[in-house]
Amino acid sequence: MSENPGAPFPPQNAPHHQQWPQQQQQWPQQQGWPQQPPKKKGLSTKAKVLLLVAALVVVGGGLGLVFVLKAAAGPEKQAGKLTEGDCVVLTGSGKEADAVKTPCDSPQAPYAVSLTGLNKGDWDCKEGFYKYAVETPLRGEGVALCLAINAKVGLCFDDIESKTPPPLKDCGSARLKISEVFGQASYVNSPCKEGTEEVISYSAYGATQKFKSATICFVKP
Repeated sequence: MSENPGAPFPPQNAPHHQQWPQQQQQWPQQQGWPQQPPKKKGLSTKAKVLLLVAALVVVGGGLGLVFVLKAAAGPEKQAGKLTEGDCVVLTGSGKEADAVKTPCDSPQAPYAVSLTGLNKGDWDCKEGFYKYAVETPLRGEGVALCLAINAKVGLCFDDIESKTPPPLKDCGSARLKISEVFGQASYVNSPCKEGTEEVISYSAYGATQKFKSATICFVKP
């Protein structure tokens, strides 16, 4: 006997795919429970690694450019560090030319710096001094030097009246040798002994006055 005599029975010949509608029960939403916002997705580990690599590439590229520029400019020239009164030797030629500071009592230091500046078109040296220019590729304007013969007894030269610094010569084949040096300029009455072949007098000039005045006497070796 059915527990619910009033409920209708489904027809016996109904197809199997037909179903009686089921009562859908609505469940009330729970109140009082706040809904959490969806979590923000950060960068994945892979993405962070890629960004780090990209940053290193950018920085490395900048450093690479600096190294390339320095390589193109070549080594920094020593002439840019010279000051008045320094004694120097000249090295290289053309774009490789340089002037290197050397102790003034060295037998291989033929020149003393009387004035330094930038190698511009209007740069010139006073009469009796030798002009020497050092190019500084990709590092700005070159260095200009006014050089005097290092007043040291025993140094030998050939043509001391040239516009450019006369090279130091071996005394066995040179034309002139420094025989005496006086610590002041003398343009009227020479303090040099008889038999002197040539005389040069230098007067100190420049901002620092570190280059000292001198009178140099030359004889035949």
